[in-house]
Amino acid sequence: MQERNLLSGSSSLSDSTTAALAEETDASPEVVRDLYQQEVAAVGAGAKVRNFVGIIAGRRLKHRLMTAFKNKKKSKG
Repeated sequence: MQERNLLSGSSSLSDSTTAALAEETDASPEVVRDLYQQEVAAVGAGAKVRNFVGIIAGRRLKHRLMTAFKNKKKSKG
């Protein structure tokens, strides 16, 4: 995955980052985008400085997706 795209500080994910996360976690790109926006809203709600909201939201999104992916793999096998 392209970590540098998550670190851009943007409040939206690039198409390449969305596609990479979707492929890596077996999620649809729409789910990835929706979850990212949820994380941006959650982080942004309490943020006094907004410069790093996109970075933090991106990291939280990746953790959330990877956790769900690992749990999904465990339940299948």
